[in-house]
This record gives sequence, C-alpha cells and structure tokens, in this order.
Amino acid sequence: MKKSVLNWIGRVVAVTAIFAAAATTGWAQSAGDQSVDSEFARELKLVEALKVYNSQLQDQLKAQATAQTEIQASIESAKELEPQVAPLLGKMLSALDKFVKADLPFHLEDRQESIGRLKLLMVDTTASTSVRYRSIMDIYAAEMEYGTTYEAYDSVITIDGQETPVDMLRIGRVGLYYQTKDQKNSAMYDNVNNAWKPLPADTNRNVRKAIKVAAKTVAPELLSLIINAPEGA
Repeated sequence: MKKSVLNWIGRVVAVTAIFAAAATTGWAQSAGDQSVDSEFARELKLVEALKVYNSQLQDQLKAQATAQTEIQASIESAKELEPQVAPLLGKMLSALDKFVKADLPFHLEDRQESIGRLKLLMVDTTASTSVRYRSIMDIYAAEMEYGTTYEAYDSVITIDGQETPVDMLRIGRVGLYYQTKDQKNSAMYDNVNNAWKPLPADTNRNVRKAIKVAAKTVAPELLSLIINAPEGA
C-alpha cells in the first residue's frame, strides 16, 4: 500500500515537473520572440534613419556640385574682366594718395607707408588682381573709419624749430590738436593754410579733458573746442 502511494506521488511530481518545464520553455520562447521583434523594430528604424540621412547627403552633394559650377563660371568671368579692373585699381590708388596728402596730417607716416606698399603691389607680377583689390579696399576701409572715430596718441611736433613731444588729439576729420606735455601750449591744425595754429591759453583745460576722454581715462563729457570753419563760411 505504501509502495503504491509512493509510486502515485512520484508520478504526480514527474507530471508537475514536465508541465513546469513546458511552461518555462514556452515563456522563454515567448520572451525570445518579443526580444527578436523589438530588435527587428529598432533595426528598421535605423534603416529608415539612414535612408533619410543618405537622401540629405545626396541633396548636399547636388548643391555643392551646382555651387562649384557657378564658382568656376565666376572665375572664368573674372579672367575676362581683369584687363578692365587693373586700370580701375590704378585710379583708386591715385585718388587715395591725393586724399591722404590733402587730409589732416594724423598718422601721416604710417598712412603714406601703406600707400607706398600698395604702389609696389600694383607692379608686383606675382600678385593677383584679387589680392590687389582686397589690399586697396582694406586701406579704404581704414580711412573711412578715421572719419567716425576719435583718439589720443603720443607724437613729436616741430615747434619753433625744435622737436617737441606732445599729446595728439584727433576728432574724426573735424579737428586735429596737440598739447605739450607740460599742458601749457595747445594748437589746432589749420588745413586751409597747412600749418599749426596756436590756441588761446584758456583752451588748454578743455583740450586736456578732451585728450583724457579720447584716451578713455575719464568718462565722456560735453566739451567746447575751437574748430576750423568750413571753406566759404
């Protein structure tokens, strides 16, 4: 009797084990199927993204090819225009040279040296037209900037035949002034007579303040300075 019961219990355990193994196998297969499906979905998304990226690259390559063709055409056109550009650059340089000579004499040596380098560049057979044009335009841009800025800087002026260190003040192209280091003498450049014109002693204070403002050592303030009257005024 006991043996029969044990045999029956053994069969139940075996059947239970078989069902458990089958359930585990089924769950594993189900989980594996879900994992494969998820991986497949991710791969599909990656493929779609790559297709979009490749399409964008193709568009970029087409645009670059079009731009390259246009640039090459521009280069060929520029070669045809070069004989016409060279005389124009010569006229621009000549006008710039005359302008600097007629202008207020600030940074005169440096500005004349720049023009001298441009003149050498114009006869340099190794320099391209584009380099010459860009160099002239750089000087034109610098000259234009002088008209809208102000500054203070050290210089040396010949006063009564003697080289004298001074503080220079430039206000756009409206006025150019100097003041001696002892702050006792100030002068304004008279571009009509091309000479320095001494200023009254009572202007020294305002000239000194203006120099400090231009040097950015004090805050800007409203000042009164003597300027040259326009010609014909």
